[in-house]
Amino acid sequence: MPATRALDYLTLARLLTARHDQTIAEVMDCTGPLYERLWRPVLLAALNADPREASARLAGAVVRESLARGGAACRPLVAADGLGAAFVDPALAYLHRRGAVVRFGRQLQGLDLAEDRVRALDFGEDVVELTRDDVVILAVPAWVGAALVPELTAPKRFRAILNAHFAISPPPGLPPMLGVVNAMTEWLFSFPDRMSVTVSAADRFSETPREQLARATWSEIAALTGIDAAMPRWQIIKERRATFAALPEEDARRPDARTRWRNLVLAGDWTATGLPATIEGAIRSGNRAADMVSTAQSC
Repeated sequence: MPATRALDYLTLARLLTARHDQTIAEVMDCTGPLYERLWRPVLLAALNADPREASARLAGAVVRESLARGGAACRPLVAADGLGAAFVDPALAYLHRRGAVVRFGRQLQGLDLAEDRVRALDFGEDVVELTRDDVVILAVPAWVGAALVPELTAPKRFRAILNAHFAISPPPGLPPMLGVVNAMTEWLFSFPDRMSVTVSAADRFSETPREQLARATWSEIAALTGIDAAMPRWQIIKERRATFAALPEEDARRPDARTRWRNLVLAGDWTATGLPATIEGAIRSGNRAADMVSTAQSC
């Protein structure tokens, strides 16, 4: 391997010592074949932001907990039956077994905050009074948390994710997950009954008609897989505020789980987890919130 190519790999190590205020472009070279074909796709997917403007510190956290730990820490896991079956259904079953009551269709309108605690939850037509022993874990999007909690510092800018789903079985031999370069499609996922595409930092497609996106994506799928068929039934999902913008200035706005109200704890991938807005970050946030509640109740 030429020395210059080996050095290209070593430049990624600079992310591990990056400052909070640095972008990736300020720490490593964002040009060349290795960047375009490996580093950019990986960092774009993890941060959901153009790596050149994204937080080098958050990128360093991703590298530290994946690539730097070897191949065993880099195995992608795919929720074959959907995220609901992988995360939501087991969580609801766990709560049900322990006698918890889960209520849907009720939007929290406000918090009754007084002195050092939350006294009540306002659901509009229904107000839930809290006892001195009750603790609130507020697991809502950043913009909702900022509206409910006075003076809360939270991310203000967000990035979109585009997903395209096609009701067709993949051809035999296609891997469950395929990375793509030089295309609108970034990741192609194969499931028994459908094929799905994910595009990160997809704000540029916010005004593009859905059918146009579906046809463009299907054309790329056909080229990637060799499928010679008309476009099947499809669904385009645009999440306009899928994640907070993983920029240094937005990362600095992420709040700690602990608040100045002793019975109010924050949870969410937008809080200060040390990771980008990923499933791993969300789980870490939930674990920390649960630990804080357990510690408070045991005191």
